[in-house]
Amino acid sequence: MPDGLGAAPRAPSVMEPVDQALREDLKKLIIRVCDVRGISPGQVADEAPMFSADSVLGLTSLDAIEIAVAVEREYKVKMKNVSSAREVFASVAALAEHIRREADPAELAKALAKS
Repeated sequence: MPDGLGAAPRAPSVMEPVDQALREDLKKLIIRVCDVRGISPGQVADEAPMFSADSVLGLTSLDAIEIAVAVEREYKVKMKNVSSAREVFASVAALAEHIRREADPAELAKALAKS
């Protein structure tokens, strides 16, 4: 305990199971709604850019719209403003973090239970 103010925050050593499940679910969703062929969820790195010339997903700006609609439908999370979209769609990990932050926990649990 530093200075008697409480325990110092600990960095998580292992990703929470819900985070892993959400990231895996998002990879499947992206592959499905964007009709990505020849790629499995295991080939998509959590931190890899989703929209870049060397991305294994080969996504376009139209795919971003498809993903946003699917995220709203599956997790009941809307994109609030365009300026944050670039950060939110940077990677599967960034999108998962946005959903965790914005989704109702019950809706998130229900969506993950379906997958």
